[in-house]
Amino acid sequence: MSLLSALKSLFAPLPEGAIRYKGYTILATPEEDGGVFRLSGVITKRNRQKKFTLVDQVSDKELSVKRWQAYAKTFIDQKNLNPLT
Repeated sequence: MSLLSALKSLFAPLPEGAIRYKGYTILATPEEDGGVFRLSGVITKRNRQKKFTLVDQVSDKELSVKRWQAYAKTFIDQKNLNPLT
């Protein structure tokens, strides 16, 4: 990745439900199932990504996004290694 493309990616708009954290992009992708939302999302760094779906369920889509983002941040902090390997 060139310096220019790295800089562009820092300022590119993020899709809804996505945040940047410590060099990672965290994207929430809640899965609706019978009126509840399962916590689900993707953690990306550079061109590598890892998808996670948790068994946790909540009744609100916005809450699902917030909880997924919190989970992903904790995962990145606690593992202190590249979760995409």
